[in-house]
Amino acid sequence: MKNLLTYKKTLEKLSLQLHTFDLDTLDYDYSELKKAFDLAFDFDIFTLNNIEKEKINSYKYELFKSLTLYSGSLSFLAIQILAANAIMQTNNFHKKEEYFHKKCGIAINHLRSLKTVVSAKKTKGGFLLSGTLTWASGYKIFDTLLIGFHCDNLEYEVMSDFKEQEGFSIGKAEKTFVGNSLHTVNISLNEFFVKDENIVSSKKMGNYTKVKAVSKTVHFCLYSLGNAALINTTDHELNQNATQKLETLKEIFLHSQDPAEMDIVRVQLFELVQSIITTALILNGGKSILCSHNLQRFYRELIMFNANGLNQDLKEISKHNFLN
Repeated sequence: MKNLLTYKKTLEKLSLQLHTFDLDTLDYDYSELKKAFDLAFDFDIFTLNNIEKEKINSYKYELFKSLTLYSGSLSFLAIQILAANAIMQTNNFHKKEEYFHKKCGIAINHLRSLKTVVSAKKTKGGFLLSGTLTWASGYKIFDTLLIGFHCDNLEYEVMSDFKEQEGFSIGKAEKTFVGNSLHTVNISLNEFFVKDENIVSSKKMGNYTKVKAVSKTVHFCLYSLGNAALINTTDHELNQNATQKLETLKEIFLHSQDPAEMDIVRVQLFELVQSIITTALILNGGKSILCSHNLQRFYRELIMFNANGLNQDLKEISKHNFLN
């Protein structure tokens, strides 16, 4: 297990190399994002599976504070591979060590739906999957994909190669406002065969929603965008005031395990960081809209992170704040 000091030094070494990338290109060109992700993967910064549970958030905080400074898209890929690895570790997947050496994305959030999105039929040696996987990010960047599906009143997670294959048809990546380099696609499954040996978990339907832990990942990314914006402005008064406000919210979400409180703080973080970036853009002047400047990208990435994992409670809090 790597200690936190060693991990931070590794992130510093990675940062020196990420600094050489054109950061605007990282947002729209998946081939460049793949180079950055492969580099980060080779630095072994995503292997956090054996970190003690009470310490893991300290590592994630350092990770996202570092990556988000260079690329929100890179941070978004980090969210996915960390989630995939954690699921394999938690379920003691018998092939986990093999897959920890691969770059793995996820397509499981549809398990939250009240209806079946991807169904399956049991067959000899595995399952035949049918349905549509939406918003699968990292096509041509990730090697493998963790897929969720339903069968006989159970919900499953299974590993698959992330490539065109029989019964696995990948649609064209849509152009997006931000994070175009994530190369996000929809996947049509038509009796796509997956092997029994690649099943990661099988639980009662609804388990994914029931046991989903209080996630702080989006909080880390929102906070890190605010921090990155302040690094890109020279106004001392703004820096001092915004830093104090950011640190106050950071202390709350770092120590909270209350889902309701975490939702409230997430909305507060978004609103604060949006104000920080907007103010920094104004103080920086018209040149802020140039692609060579970071603030315009931070603004777009803020929208990307805040749109991730929204539930009805978060939507209602945001609406309430606006109306009042």
